Amino acid sequence: MTSLLAVLLSLPIVLMYHRVDVTAPSDRISQSLTISPDQFTAELQYLRDRHLRTMSVAELEADVRSGQSPSNAVLLTFDDGYDDQYQYAFPILRRFGDVATFFVNVGSVGKPRHMTWQQIATMAQEGMSFGCHGVTHSDLAVMGVAAQEYQIERCVDVLSAQLHDNVIAYAYPSGAFDERTVRLEQQAGLLLGFTTDPRFQRDADSLYELTRRRVKNGMTTADFASLLAPPPSIKIRASPRR
Repeated sequence: MTSLLAVLLSLPIVLMYHRVDVTAPSDRISQSLTISPDQFTAELQYLRDRHLRTMSVAELEADVRSGQSPSNAVLLTFDDGYDDQYQYAFPILRRFGDVATFFVNVGSVGKPRHMTWQQIATMAQEGMSFGCHGVTHSDLAVMGVAAQEYQIERCVDVLSAQLHDNVIAYAYPSGAFDERTVRLEQQAGLLLGFTTDPRFQRDADSLYELTRRRVKNGMTTADFASLLAPPPSIKIRASPRR
């Protein structure tokens, strides 16, 4: 039996998107997080031109378990389950033959301006991955254990039942979490956790504290290129291939 050993891995760059839409909400934060379909298309073309492939969280988890560092890979992630992700981002991803991971709040599915379960099923059938973002978009770090457990386990249970597949990843709303969060994720069978900023990290080598790089409205090519600098290697406990 192969023992678990500490392995130095270079993980892929993880980009964080929210909305891809032809119009943006009126508030400043939402405007910053809403990019145009043209911008998203240009960014995927930029990845293709530089021979960077997109990968799913399932592929990432498989590489980590085998002790391999993903090569020339980028992980695209979307938060909040907005319906513009289905209407605009999904067709562009399919056009390029790319994949992305969508973190959804299961309590918002089917509500105005959010994706439906049928849309989510369609995207999953086309190779898109889905992960948890809670039942509601709530900051885990300010909750007690019972409330955190509900947000994590309920989201995992509902999403896995809808997808008829295991759910392995969780993105923390607002990026915040605490030491109890990781224990509860492990208890729920989750294997990967994503925050929004390195300042939230407690353990840079933890697969439950992976950071993402935020893509904003109006980024130039140079701005986007700056997000693609290789991340540092992390030393994790993984199961190397014999």
